[in-house]
Amino acid sequence: RERERETCGLVFRMSAKPVHVAKPVAQSTWRAQQSAKPGVSRRSLLLLLILHVRAAASLAIGGALGRELAKARPVVVHVWDAKPAELQRYAIDDVSMACREAGATAVLVGPELVEAVAKEQELARGNFPGPLPVIADCALKDLVESPELCAGAAKLGASAIGIRYYEEEEWGDAGGLEEALKQAVAAAEASSLAAILLGEFGAAAGPEGVVGGSDLAARVGAGAALTRGGEEGGAPALGCWDGSEEGLQRLREAGIGGVVVKNACRGDLGRGAHLKSPSPAATLVTKLVKAALSKGSKKIWAGAGGTGLASDGGGPQLAAG
Repeated sequence: RERERETCGLVFRMSAKPVHVAKPVAQSTWRAQQSAKPGVSRRSLLLLLILHVRAAASLAIGGALGRELAKARPVVVHVWDAKPAELQRYAIDDVSMACREAGATAVLVGPELVEAVAKEQELARGNFPGPLPVIADCALKDLVESPELCAGAAKLGASAIGIRYYEEEEWGDAGGLEEALKQAVAAAEASSLAAILLGEFGAAAGPEGVVGGSDLAARVGAGAALTRGGEEGGAPALGCWDGSEEGLQRLREAGIGGVVVKNACRGDLGRGAHLKSPSPAATLVTKLVKAALSKGSKKIWAGAGGTGLASDGGGPQLAAG
């Protein structure tokens, strides 16, 4: 967790000015600035216009994310790689495209992959399916200590922040945790970003998600929450899915329709990308998303390499390891 926190801070701080939390420039404010500065160069005007358009696009996508998460079966694909600095751009593009074309709701990535995935998604603007929102995974403690990280994530192309937190950490009491989450959500909103809560996501032991997460998300202003069971009222509930048929069935029985497909590429996003397109990692993502969106169970089996398919083309099963 400490390594993840250091990486999050380094990547996002490089994309944002410290201390100051950037806010999108409203159209009326932007016009007033130009009226007061007749000597501003055309290049500066163009740059300001571009920043304004990007902020507006991010805000629109963030709003769209909230609407999509409220649907019956939203699917957020978590894409993680053990060695992101060694990935080729075509490997990232393959997986990003697979998320979109398979029907996912959003892509959840670490800070190292935000910019690359956001750029690939932007290429789909004006097409169908259009670009997916990119959710930047960031620790709550980092966001509380350095709220400017949200501005950095927005600059890299993120549409939302996934606020990862653990109840075992020292928050004083439940009120302390809730206050910290409110601060993080406010920092995200100041940068025109949506926010979802990822309680216990990636926890070393025990189930992922938090009981009562939906109500907590509603109280702090987040758009959705990772939970352990179906909850009535509150923000949309998401369950953490490991890719197994049994795991998906448990989530369905608990009344959870939406899922976060955890580590969809099994930590190797570039696997086989130099040999074929779509890559094996992209193909796996496609099958996982389609399985998560399906209404019925599919008989599946695990084979060599951690993936397997039934003869009828059923969903994939991720082997442990």
